[in-house]
Order: sequence, then C-alpha cells, then structure tokens
Amino acid sequence: MKTMGFVEEELAQMWAELLDVAGAPVDMESGFAGLGGGPDEARLLAARIDEELGAHVAADGLLGADTLEAMGRLVREAMERARAERAGADRSTAVASVPAGPRAGARQERPQLSFAQQRLWFMQQIDPDTTLYNVPTVLRLRGALDRAALGRALDALVARHEVLRTTYAAPSGRPYQVIGDPAPLDLPYTDLTGAADPAGEADRVAADEAAGVFDLAAGPPLRARLVRVGADEYRLVVTFHHIAVDGWSVEVLFRELGQLYGCGDSLSDVTLHYADYAAWQRERLQGETLDALVGHWRGALGDDPKALAVPTDRPRGTTRSFRGAVVTRELGPEIVAAVREFSRRERVTPYMTLFAGLHTLLAGWSGATDITVGTPVAGRDRPELQDLVGCLINMVPVRVRLDGGPGFRELLTRVRTAVLDASAHQELPFDKLVEALVSRRSRDFMPVFRVMFSFIKERSEPVFAGLDGCSLDLTGPQDTAKYDLSLYAEERGAGLALTLEYDTDLFGPDTPAALLSAYERTLTEATARPQTPVLELAAARFGAAGTERNPHRDR
Repeated sequence: MKTMGFVEEELAQMWAELLDVAGAPVDMESGFAGLGGGPDEARLLAARIDEELGAHVAADGLLGADTLEAMGRLVREAMERARAERAGADRSTAVASVPAGPRAGARQERPQLSFAQQRLWFMQQIDPDTTLYNVPTVLRLRGALDRAALGRALDALVARHEVLRTTYAAPSGRPYQVIGDPAPLDLPYTDLTGAADPAGEADRVAADEAAGVFDLAAGPPLRARLVRVGADEYRLVVTFHHIAVDGWSVEVLFRELGQLYGCGDSLSDVTLHYADYAAWQRERLQGETLDALVGHWRGALGDDPKALAVPTDRPRGTTRSFRGAVVTRELGPEIVAAVREFSRRERVTPYMTLFAGLHTLLAGWSGATDITVGTPVAGRDRPELQDLVGCLINMVPVRVRLDGGPGFRELLTRVRTAVLDASAHQELPFDKLVEALVSRRSRDFMPVFRVMFSFIKERSEPVFAGLDGCSLDLTGPQDTAKYDLSLYAEERGAGLALTLEYDTDLFGPDTPAALLSAYERTLTEATARPQTPVLELAAARFGAAGTERNPHRDR
C-alpha cells in the first residue's frame, strides 16, 4: 500500500467529512466517485482545497483525477503554480515551472551520489566503525517456508533494484556509485530449535547482525540471515545501510519480496533507478531553483537559526557519543479517538494535533516561545518516485512561534500552516539548508533543531503465498540517539504507541518517562479545552516544574 504525504492526508480528511465516510479506510488508490463523490461534492472539495491549501483546482479536474493519489498530484501541481505566482511569475510561467521528473538512464558514466547519500557516505568515512546508519529489520514468518524459494526471491529483489548492488568508490576522495551486476545474495541459515530459549537466542542473533559494520566500498549495502526458531516459525533478518534505503523503501522491498516468493508475475519491470534520481536531483537543485528554496528557508528560519534549548539532567559535552535509550507509553483508544475526532472538527490531520501537543509540552517545559522541531518527509511527491527504492527521506525544520499567548486551537492553526509550508519546500536537502543558513562557527552536531517528531501510520504486513502469517519488525536497536529527543507516535489499531528516544549523555530515564506522561495529559486537556492559552494548560505547567528539576540549559 502506498504511503500518503501531507497533501494526501489533508485530502483524505476532506473526503471523510464531505462524503461522510469517516469509518471507511481511505488509501492512495481509493476513488472519490466510488465513495459517493459527484459534481456537487467535487465543487465543495474544490472550495475546501482553495480555502485550506491555497490551491486553485477545477471541480471537473478533481472528478477526472478520481483516485486520492491522482488528486494529490493535481493539488501539488496547483500549489506549485500558486507559489510561482506569489513570487511574481505570470500564469504561463507558473505552469511551465512545474518541473520535469527524473528520467531512466539519465546519469553519468560514474553516477554521482544524491545529497542524502553523500552525507551518509561522509559520516561513514569520519567513523568507519559506526553502525548508527544501519537499518535493521526482522521479518517473522509462520508456516511451511520454502527456503529455496525465499533465496530465489531475495536474489530477484537485488536484481530488480540497482541500489541494492551498488558500492561506492572514491579514488580521489570524491565518491561515485559503482553499480554491480546481479549476483546471488548470501543467505546463511541458523537453526535454533534445539536452543533452551529459541526466541531469546534469535533476538541475540538479530542484534549481532544489526551491529555489523558495512564497508561501502567493498560490498553490497545489505546482508541477510534466516533463523529458524520453531517447527514452522522463522525470522528473516535483513540489515540495510541507510545509504541504500529509507523506511518507505523497506516497506516496498518486503512487499515485493512477498510477491516474488509467490511468483512475481504481477510485478512490472523497474525502469527508473536511484542513480537516475540522484542525477536528476543534482541537475535540478542548482541555479534559480536552489536560490528560491534557500530564500524561502532563510525567510522561515533566519540566518544562524538556533536549536531549541531544552532543560537537561546533565550538562552538554563538547562531543557526542550518540548513546541513547527509549521509554515507551501506550495511548488508549479513548484518548486516541478524542484526538481523531478533535482533528476532524478542526479540519487538520491527527499528525498535526499530535505535533501541536508536542509544541505545547516543549513550550511549558523549556519556557521558549519560538520552537523549531524537525520532522521527516518522504521526498516522494512525484508519482514516479512512489515505488523507487533508495534514500529519499529528508528532515525539515518546523518553526512555530507562540507570540501573543495563543490557545491550543490557535497554536494548532500555526502548526498546520508551518507543516504545510515545510512540506511544500521539502525539496531542499537538510545539509544544503545548514550549509546556506548556518555559519561555520555556529555549526555543531545538531544545528537548527535537536528535537524530532515522527508520526507513523499503521502499515499493511507483507503477504507470502502459502504461509500462515508474516509480520515486519522495524524496531531495531534501542541504544542510540541521533537527537536530544525523538518522539515517535505509531498507530496500532485503535491506540497509539509512543516511543521517546533520548540521549543518555543528557538525560536519565526519569525525565523522558515524565515527559511522556505529561504529553498524554497535554493531549487530553488541550483537545478538551482548546481555547485555553497554551502556557496555562496544566500539563504545560508541569513542564515548568520539570525545568526547575533539570536546570542545565544551553544558551
């Protein structure tokens, strides 16, 4: 199932309200007409899009698009035209400004790395033994597994996607991609059925696999091992390097692996590869396009933007170890239903309400009224990028000011505006943003933001023909931290699983646990009393007390 972007989530929310299908699932392939949408509803939808997204789209164009995916594409193009018009271009220039996408085979003899790959390659060179950029996965399989068929499916998967058989050479210090020919992938087999604790031993094997260092110049950016833990119970442990995949790609790969395990006849050929995307990105992000993106972010953040200084249990050192830990908390169906209903009434997505709740908590805890939090964006707002395997994810800073003592409803409006604005300008790689806006004297390991928020929608599990069940675990090791604090909110049925990853050099376990508790109270009170000034919410006042207990603060 294809994953929605911000625009598609907004449209899905509008569909649910206009068509009264709040209980029906809406995905990228859902049809507007199939859910009861006609000309009258299309006109209402066009008005909502104009009012809420600032995009002019004709009602008949929406009806013609029909699917959520096609409609999202139409709206994004309209938003692009509107931005060009606001920049002073006439309508014909604006229409022409919608950029052409990447083309198959459009690459140099020595393909350059994308900007994300370049950063990851560079970080691996600085610390060749780091596993910070490993992406560990475990696919749990139940049933009569055909090991030979699984091996063939893995080989076919690697053959389909060039980025899975790419190494990175840098004879003169400037890396380029070396795309290898298809070759069988080693699949070691470990049988733990005779172990005293097969499941526990399998966890240890998976941890060992995840802790292996990749040599990006010498071998492929993935490795796999099949572990048997019961008579008909297996775990396929696959570890990727982030230079080849992101979370979206991992879901694409395991979905395709299931199809290839069956027969694979339904899979269309891959024509666009990641090297083509990297070449297109390099060509596109220069000149006027780059200047416009940098200019926008300079206007949004200013020069030398300062990261939010949260109170810490221990003073910040001069170097980072990236050691971390996590605390977790489950939000039950009652509060999650309240958040969803509140979001529906306010015409925002649950993601935005949860994000606003975090801004509320951070304001009360830190005392700050100018808060920037990072959030990941998929970087896949073009149809040809939906199933592309590679690292397209980007981090964008979302800056929200609390001037004037807003209530939660007003803060939510500001968060919504900031999120949509960041999404519309997500194309600028974060490293390029830092390079343009942050002076060298102000740079550290985490410029611009040190707190991150990610909302993870519930995903469909892979399907393997003939097996009784499959489930994909993307949790990975929980002993690292890329930021001071990273809050993950993951949909799980009617509930929500919260995971707060924290830097153990800065925090003991009590502070993050207290923050999650306060976050739950913040959401409960904010959605019940949205007119209440943010800093007067009881949970936010708890944050102020927390500041006194944790006095270390960066200036």
